[in-house]
Amino acid sequence: MHERDPRDWNYPPSLEELEPFHLGDGELGVLLIHGFSSIPSEMRGLGEHLVSRGFRVHGALLAGHGTTPEEQERTSAEDWVNSAQAQLEELQRKTRAVFCAGQSMGGSITLILAARNPEIYAIATLAALLRLARRDELMVRLGARIKHWHHPNFDDVGLFEPAQARLLRSYRRRSLQAHLQLVEIGRLAELAASRITVPSLVLHGLRDRSVPASNARAIASLIGPSATLRYLPRSGHALTVDVDRDEVCAGVAAHFLHAAPSTAVASAGLDQL
Repeated sequence: MHERDPRDWNYPPSLEELEPFHLGDGELGVLLIHGFSSIPSEMRGLGEHLVSRGFRVHGALLAGHGTTPEEQERTSAEDWVNSAQAQLEELQRKTRAVFCAGQSMGGSITLILAARNPEIYAIATLAALLRLARRDELMVRLGARIKHWHHPNFDDVGLFEPAQARLLRSYRRRSLQAHLQLVEIGRLAELAASRITVPSLVLHGLRDRSVPASNARAIASLIGPSATLRYLPRSGHALTVDVDRDEVCAGVAAHFLHAAPSTAVASAGLDQL
């Protein structure tokens, strides 16, 4: 195993940021899932808001993340999904009802978990991926044959508030083989979406240059009547930190409270909030 190296990150994280986080102690549990090559801290603001609304929150850490790019390369799409599944089951043991939300690839994994775990009461996806732009996917598939590492341009963040990018922690280099696994996650999410029947909030920023906004429309269409699609015209890809973050947090919390079992809401006093 390679040792963690601050030079592997766009902005060096603290040791605490490299671990899952646990907030609140309510009977309604929310699993929050971060994106590709990122860490749980990008979901913390949303988590803190959900706790203020009476939820218990677990910020998941996916396999191969929060460690090194080399370790990420050794993990697969199924490893990432299975690690999220294990953390969902841990949260289920502590709560009466569970919900799930994810950013980017975390949103894709949220779709997969919802299809595999119909007891989840509701989900929210934030800039979730089904398919990359055709040109980007072609570059990944061809690049993986001739190149080992991809180095993203962190000066081109595509946020309405570019300074907010400093709140995001991500691997400075990503294996092209890991990118192929990201494409596989999208494929699995697309297959899963049509099997989802629970209330689903689908959010996407129209300034997103990483995941085409057409993904949100496709997700909502595949899920059908139980999906609510909402575009955020000002926001870029990282919805949890960009300009509409307060609206995102409030929308996700309201969506989950509306879908929660009434007995659990009443017993926790959340109907008075």
